[in-house]
Amino acid sequence: MRFIIEGTGGFTAVHGRRINMTRGDVILTPTWNWHDHGKDGSGPMIWLDGLDLPSFVHFPVHFVEHYKESRYPAENVDTSSSPIVFPWSRMKAALDSVQEDYVVKRYLRGDGSEVSKSLGGCAERLNAGKKSPMVQETASSVYHIIEGSGYSLVNGEKITWKKSDTFCIPAWYTYEHFADEKENVYLYRFDDKPLLNALGFYRTKDTSSECLATAHV
Repeated sequence: MRFIIEGTGGFTAVHGRRINMTRGDVILTPTWNWHDHGKDGSGPMIWLDGLDLPSFVHFPVHFVEHYKESRYPAENVDTSSSPIVFPWSRMKAALDSVQEDYVVKRYLRGDGSEVSKSLGGCAERLNAGKKSPMVQETASSVYHIIEGSGYSLVNGEKITWKKSDTFCIPAWYTYEHFADEKENVYLYRFDDKPLLNALGFYRTKDTSSECLATAHV
């Protein structure tokens, strides 16, 4: 999962489809697809990649093949209809359509499934001066601040953040977010929740032990 932090003129090419990078967009680079990156014009292009590489320490199935030329042939595509592009304009509109102080929207495919079997992500809106519920879960996550400022309490430790900051939350650490009074906060997150769900390892502090127990009848 590739989250675009800043810059203009950059692109990700995925198996012949050249996708322009726009701040706040999320772009997928599926396995078994040729892909590369490029930049037209001057100035830096910065993005945050969410990768499942740590999993391959335990599953030795990761390898790479380089294309015979410097770039795989690619053409520009209409990203508004691409299944591997999640425009920030669309996600922000979805968040703002909900009249609550704290809103979470997962990035999902057209059929409602997670974008990957190993990684997932979401965007969150926290209204100015408000806080999110406390969470404790087996998933680990990385947060990036799209807009706004505030702080998070992570296992009792205060982490102060502002626009463009990034921080992580290890598995089973308690956490909650607090927005400053002056403006709403928008956050991006990626996590390993889909992998843990598939393995039967995902749970929260509120998960009932009864739903985890195996019936012996």
